[in-house]
Amino acid sequence: MATIPGTQSPLAEIKIQLEGIGHALSDGKLFVPKNQRSYAWAEQHIADLFRDIATAISRNENEYFLGSVVVTQRPQGQLEVVDGQQRLATSSILIGAVRDYFSTRGDHARAEQIERDYLMTRDLLTQELIPKLNLNATDHDFYLKRILSAVNSPERNVPPTRDSHDRITLAAKLAAEHVARVVGLSNNPTEALVNWVLYLQGRVRVIWVRVPDHANAFTIFETLNDRGLDLAISDLLKNYLFHLTGDRLPEAEQRWITMLGTLEAVADEAIVVAYIRHFWASKHGLTRERDLYDEIQKKITSKQGAVDFAIELSDSARLYAAILNTENELWDRYGTTARGHMATLNMMGMIQIRPLLLAVFQKFSDEEVKKTLRLLVAWAVRFLIVGGVGGGTLEKQYSERAKEVNEGRILTARNLFQAMQGIVPADNQFESDFAVATVSKSYLARYYLQCLERQAGGVPDPELVPNTNEEQVNLEHVLPRVPSEAWSSIDSETAKALCKRLGNMALLRARVNLEGGNDGFAQKKLIYAASDFRLTKVISECAAWGPAEVERRQKDLARLATFTWPNRVV
Repeated sequence: MATIPGTQSPLAEIKIQLEGIGHALSDGKLFVPKNQRSYAWAEQHIADLFRDIATAISRNENEYFLGSVVVTQRPQGQLEVVDGQQRLATSSILIGAVRDYFSTRGDHARAEQIERDYLMTRDLLTQELIPKLNLNATDHDFYLKRILSAVNSPERNVPPTRDSHDRITLAAKLAAEHVARVVGLSNNPTEALVNWVLYLQGRVRVIWVRVPDHANAFTIFETLNDRGLDLAISDLLKNYLFHLTGDRLPEAEQRWITMLGTLEAVADEAIVVAYIRHFWASKHGLTRERDLYDEIQKKITSKQGAVDFAIELSDSARLYAAILNTENELWDRYGTTARGHMATLNMMGMIQIRPLLLAVFQKFSDEEVKKTLRLLVAWAVRFLIVGGVGGGTLEKQYSERAKEVNEGRILTARNLFQAMQGIVPADNQFESDFAVATVSKSYLARYYLQCLERQAGGVPDPELVPNTNEEQVNLEHVLPRVPSEAWSSIDSETAKALCKRLGNMALLRARVNLEGGNDGFAQKKLIYAASDFRLTKVISECAAWGPAEVERRQKDLARLATFTWPNRVV
């Protein structure tokens, strides 16, 4: 065992040794902290590990180096796994698959020995099963049932409820398949599998780093990567913050767990980094993901700053969850129209607007929030139609406005409107670009046409998401995407150019749309004339259909668009 020299430094207490990963599991009392990342290895990582170990065994290599594991000791004697849980969990799942093989073939003595040595033991007094490896709060119960329980136990059928559970299930499947391959290639399956377990026990080695406290663990954690999987920014950030919090670590941990639970209830774990970046951008302006960790390190340098940041992240997570999910109870306070505006922004994929939304929710009155959401929908459509934005990226503009909201320089929807003048496309530009727009995404074309239809009919709030059920309302291409002989008067290049023009599209009831099919315009006119959609019915007044008619209709739609998505505070 090596000890880092230097008696004046706390690093002198760090102990480093080579350890067999199976031996580490057999020693037991390994705990993944409840706030640590969930099981994250994808199929490629798992397959690579199994294949590499198989190659090492086939070549009779003395050892296979798997990487590093960093642990720190709890007061009760258990070891917390600061880094390396993915390797430990995957090795445990593979050993569990070997145990299952022997169990299903009636070799219960060997199955029980593998279980006792590497997977779990029984409390002498209570006979309660005690796992050697304990995963985090999110994964542990699923791991107990899906991996560690008896092979024929009903608990094996526990349904996954998180992405990490799906990955554990996949790892178990790949491990079982790998065991089957080992068995199929051997004349003595028992010996082959025992050799695999023994190889994992002593020859699949990790650098085992034991540190005296969390502070040193967090420092080392930043320098290490899981096998083939870069540390997530959220992991680096979490450990940096926890390092700073010192004796207030439990408070910071609980805040972090609350944030994770709030976000993962509405999206997968990948949303955490997006949320932290958007939250930071709302306070400090546009921050790219690659710069996020460095920027936070520069600005948060004290214990109180780290705790405050953890509290802010926890509190604001509920707002971000409401942005993602319009069924969130938070929307009850803003009403149906505001809820519809948020749903519309999500439908359009307006991710870059989220820093501003966070700031507006936190700083504006309820009434100003409602006005702002309506305004943001209009801006979103204008930017989608016109394209680029002056003065940097659209996300930069929204992040800068968010910062100004948080700093108290923008107090109302009208202030925000004034700050964006010269950036949001004006009516004349919006109308001219709308008149020539092509729309490749059907869901956007349906949204535009339905809103324009509502505006033409004088319906209040026409910019809200209308009927999105394609089984009821469908998108009709007047000139079909694949023209039949009935359209032979229009050459293929012209047809291709016209097909995605919004002026060539119309709304129809789904059943009627199917009936119209690929007919010529003379037949389609009859269907359009009977439509209850105003903007579809008017097409039937045309004598023929071609470039001129598409241009004329789209100009009419463009004039209507400036009223449907007005650039003003309503």
